[in-house]
Amino acid sequence: MTERLQENRLLRELMRGRLSRRQVLRRAAALGASMSAMSALLAACARQEATPAASPTAAQPAPASPTAPAPAQTPAATPAPVGTPSFSNPEPARSKGGAVIEGSFADAKTVNPILVSDTASSAIADLLFNPVVTVDPETTSPIGELSEGWEISDDGLVYTFTLRDGVTFHDGEPLSADDVKFTYDLFMNQATGSPRTSEMIERIKTVEVVDKRTVRYTLNFPVAPFLVDQMTFGIVPQHVLKDVDPAKLAQDTFSTGEKGRTIGTGPFMFEEWVKDDHITLVKNPNYWKGEPNLDRYIYKVVPDATVVAQQLKTGEIDYGGIEPSQLEDMRRQPNVNVSVYDTFSFTFYAYQLDPEKSTIFQEKEVRQALLYALDRQAMIDAIRFGIGKVAVGTMPVLSWAYAPDQIKLKYEHDPEKAKQLLDQAGWVPGPDGIRQKNGQRLAFTVYTNAGNKIREQYVAVFQEQWKQIGVECTPQTEEWNAFLDRITGTKNFDMFLVGFVWGVDPDQSTMWKCSAYEGGFNMNKYCNPEVDRLLDEALKITDQEKRKQLYIQMQNILTEDLPSAILDFPQAIAVVNKRVHNLFPNAVNVRINAHQWWVES
Repeated sequence: MTERLQENRLLRELMRGRLSRRQVLRRAAALGASMSAMSALLAACARQEATPAASPTAAQPAPASPTAPAPAQTPAATPAPVGTPSFSNPEPARSKGGAVIEGSFADAKTVNPILVSDTASSAIADLLFNPVVTVDPETTSPIGELSEGWEISDDGLVYTFTLRDGVTFHDGEPLSADDVKFTYDLFMNQATGSPRTSEMIERIKTVEVVDKRTVRYTLNFPVAPFLVDQMTFGIVPQHVLKDVDPAKLAQDTFSTGEKGRTIGTGPFMFEEWVKDDHITLVKNPNYWKGEPNLDRYIYKVVPDATVVAQQLKTGEIDYGGIEPSQLEDMRRQPNVNVSVYDTFSFTFYAYQLDPEKSTIFQEKEVRQALLYALDRQAMIDAIRFGIGKVAVGTMPVLSWAYAPDQIKLKYEHDPEKAKQLLDQAGWVPGPDGIRQKNGQRLAFTVYTNAGNKIREQYVAVFQEQWKQIGVECTPQTEEWNAFLDRITGTKNFDMFLVGFVWGVDPDQSTMWKCSAYEGGFNMNKYCNPEVDRLLDEALKITDQEKRKQLYIQMQNILTEDLPSAILDFPQAIAVVNKRVHNLFPNAVNVRINAHQWWVES
């Protein structure tokens, strides 16, 4: 048996669950096999992606997550014991000054909340800007941020918000209803390229200034989660951006970062951005919630997730996500606190469905076959160390609409079924073993972002397991911002693998609706009118159980069509240095109380 065959056999035994990682290593050593091929899986056991809060996802950022329309029926956080520090019971600061350094292997793409489409950018925007409404991390209910309250008309079509008095931007200019209207006009302007334009236009009819502190939204139809689907994005200053061409907003220095120009109402002010190195923010001494305890917040960009973990141990960074393989080691470190928790995120790959860009994935049998061929449980066990669940349906485990027992197609590992589906669709093995049909080989490139070791190892598994059914997959990694532009900008791909973060409300229009291809996150041009209908119907009713049943119908259509394959629902692992107080990792919004963070001097 050749060395290569030995390595492949060991990899297959691991993925089938017949051997443990330790057994594979022992047998590889006994056989004298090179570990180069082993790295496709085993290197992943020593490396893992960062948590959603600290890693990039082409996603609606978690801090802007929607909440459920009926808060009493949503999953709430377990109340903390009396005396335990929490969002509702923060520690009084025993010292002021200093900095918190967050580490990540992905730089931000923008600091403009209108343009944010990834969590790296969201981390910065959430500290610079405030939304009208935010989500309480402990109860998942909507609470006022820039708004001190609101009224809703009996027909659910008109929302009237009263803004807080005395809120100012970083340059001292007062916040007014004009700024709120101006911000939403930009959101609804297709020229800006905002990923939220399609939903804003579809749902909001008008935004009117009633007076300086009152703004009125009239909707096109009732939207159950409107408060947290549409009202949780940062407000930008009209007096700074009024003369900027919306089509050039992304290139303006407000969006790319300029001291004194990139201004919001948030607890920190923009200081500098050294691309691919760090972003520095300084405290806003006039913050309307109270002067922040910290002097600075620094977002530090490092080569990969492994370096994040190393620097958490050394104290070079204070906060970040770690890899499951390093969990037990990190728990033994005396200088940090470690949190493991469920999230609203998932990992998925998307098929290119635009026939002008690719014709390979037009048949659902091909799409289904590829997912049947993957042993997702083995991937989670080997690469994520079991920290996560195989995805069934599209709803994350924290969602009140999560109902795996009612999802018909679960796509358990079945390579023989995968081969049968490809045979039925007319894709037969060619002379080189790769399937072909009408002269076209079943071969394609799958893109993911460099530095995210989980995703890099996932696509290595794709290549190995799809080859076993006669499919040729070529993995390709790219720097985060280039990758993000590929999947949300040019949309020039055969397939891509990435993560996404949902909010606590199960509306998923931004990914699945036909209209979300432009100005949304429907990145592969999926379109099914029945899915659109179910999504629209679910938005217009407030009864949670009725909404849930509609979303179950929607998921059963999506799992049949399979425009994108949702692989897993991972748990997050966040690490905070013990010198940092009042920073509470969670699945909703870790930065809501950033002004209360403090560090021991």
